[in-house]
Order: sequence, then structure tokens, then C-alpha cells
Amino acid sequence: MTRPTGSPEPRNYRSDGYIRRLPSDPWGNDYQYLSPGDNGNIDVFTLGSDGQEGGEGAAADIGNWNLQDFQ
Repeated sequence: MTRPTGSPEPRNYRSDGYIRRLPSDPWGNDYQYLSPGDNGNIDVFTLGSDGQEGGEGAAADIGNWNLQDFQ
């Protein structure tokens, strides 16, 4: 990670990052991250229990664009 050089200069920049360990999804898989995303500027999602795109029920993909469907 490199310190941003633009203005305004960050006051609380951490050269070692802000997240020490990325959490896994409920099935022990890595979360997926797309930038730019297909559904917005950034997509963060899990591929569900089967780890495959698509699916229904527990195997459904859950992302920051469709969280309301799973609450």
C-alpha cells in the first residue's frame, strides 16, 4: 500500500492498512470484490454455500446490492 499523494493529505494514514485479517464468508470461503462492480462502483459478495455463481436458497449469491433480499 502506498501513501496517497493528492490533496488533502491524509492525517490518519496507516501504511500497514486498516484491516488486519479479512473475514471469510459463513461457509469459510473468501468474499469476492469487484471494482468497478457489475452492480455499482464496488461489489462485495459471497458465492453462497456452493461457492458457484448463481444458485438458490443457501447456495444463492449474496452481495451488497441484494442484501435486503436476505434479511
